[in-house]
Amino acid sequence: MSDLGKINDLEEQFFFKENQKMAEKYRAMQQMKETKEALAVVSGIDDDLILEKFIALNLRPETLASISLVPLIEIAWADGNVDPKEKDAILNAVGKFGWSPDSLNYDLLNQWLKNKPSSSLLTAWKHYVDALCHKMTNEEVAHFKKEIMAHVTVVAEAAGGFLGIGRISAEERNMIAQLENTFCNK
Repeated sequence: MSDLGKINDLEEQFFFKENQKMAEKYRAMQQMKETKEALAVVSGIDDDLILEKFIALNLRPETLASISLVPLIEIAWADGNVDPKEKDAILNAVGKFGWSPDSLNYDLLNQWLKNKPSSSLLTAWKHYVDALCHKMTNEEVAHFKKEIMAHVTVVAEAAGGFLGIGRISAEERNMIAQLENTFCNK
């Protein structure tokens, strides 16, 4: 084989390997995009910084789906019962996440709306969030907290009070404070 033939073979091998590397990178980027979209759908979180951190932590959408509901359930039950408007706010939120009434997560949500979960659920959520926060930067924690608390506030304000007065009960304010304090400040 001539030197030119060897060079051509080397070039073909190089470009074949480079094309394989590019194809692998493309597949990885596509998988990350799909995972990010799935995480956004199940959690209602649309902040790219947080979604990318969840991917880096290998947090699965199915895990995040159930975990993201706990603060909403806790705020709805804060004053001892779930107001129909609070229930509607939660169901509206999960509808935006793409959940359908025939999904397993929806069934779990309905159970939690009918029967107040034990306090161990909130304790487990607090431990989970604390562990996540310790793996995040301060900026990531701030974004994560903002996303979660925005949904909590919508549910807390749903019952509305009388003529807009007392929109959030004392019990709900206490629960909001508990939820906010779960997010560590490093």
